[in-house]
Amino acid sequence: PAQAVMLKIFFPFQLVLHFWSDEDCIKILAQCKKAIPSREMGGKVIIIDIVLGSSLETITETELLMDMLMFICTRGRQRDEKEWSTIFTKAGFSNYKIVKKLGHRGVIEVYP
Repeated sequence: PAQAVMLKIFFPFQLVLHFWSDEDCIKILAQCKKAIPSREMGGKVIIIDIVLGSSLETITETELLMDMLMFICTRGRQRDEKEWSTIFTKAGFSNYKIVKKLGHRGVIEVYP
């Protein structure tokens, strides 16, 4: 049990769910939900990941190379806010908010 769960890798890519399929993300988040109390009791999952459309910046060559790496080596993908919302709902969460946008990355709080 925990008050909150944070999903973030510190190095090199600083992303967790980014590299997993939608189905795997739902399973991971469902397990996180089991570990936290209700929203009224302060429970939440904090995710730092890419949220497409959260930045006005143009796509860089590095980001395109990252997409190619993901396509070849993982089952993950980049998601926009609507796609994240669908995953959160399927994992059993009732609400979320994007707290801060860091370029293409966002800090997302997800509530049971």
